[in-house]
Amino acid sequence: MKSEGGSVQPNRRQMVASALILAAAAPAKADARHEREPSGNDNNLTAKLQVSDLINRERNARDAGDWGEMTACWRADAIVDVSWLKGSAPEFIARTRRNAASGRVTLHSLSPSVVTLQSDRAIAETPCRLASFVPIDGVEVCITGYVRLLWRADRKEGDWGLAGLRMIYIRDTMVPSDPNDQPQINSTELSGYRASYRWLSYALARTANKPRDDLPGIDRPETVAAIREAQSEWLAGI
Repeated sequence: MKSEGGSVQPNRRQMVASALILAAAAPAKADARHEREPSGNDNNLTAKLQVSDLINRERNARDAGDWGEMTACWRADAIVDVSWLKGSAPEFIARTRRNAASGRVTLHSLSPSVVTLQSDRAIAETPCRLASFVPIDGVEVCITGYVRLLWRADRKEGDWGLAGLRMIYIRDTMVPSDPNDQPQINSTELSGYRASYRWLSYALARTANKPRDDLPGIDRPETVAAIREAQSEWLAGI
């Protein structure tokens, strides 16, 4: 098709064909971008996902009683410091098994973990709702604790393992498992426990694990600041 000046103009069919060729070529370029070697940011994201998955697998194994899987998640020299135990990972796993064998039921509902990396070390913080079905003076109750799980993990020979666990305690509540069976609560005793884990302390006082007063909790902000600083120092290798 010629214009008035005599030059050749592309017809409609040629224009459509050219557009289709360009459209077909565009995905090929996009695919080529994805075939490049992963960047440092991609490697960091992969490591963060691996640490998050490790945390989820450990908590799931603990709740499900899969002791082999739980053990595989931990370093043998890891330290666990929580309300009812301060000791090594093997001690933590053994005590958890004994509690489960006695009929104790605990369930963890986790929110996504926030993972911070530095070389072959990682720290992570996981918001958690922890439900524990325990007896108080012969009456089964459910104590729900709202906590933040503070993890340490390290990478050895390409594999991540858990190197530590502590908690920041926020608040807890208590309800009887059977609404018709209410425990008799000593209000004076209850009021003497810290607000961040009051009901947990009340229940622990009725076991061999006496309640601790030194745990990190939001009712004592300085304890939270101290544990966060300790996490950062460990991450930096200090």
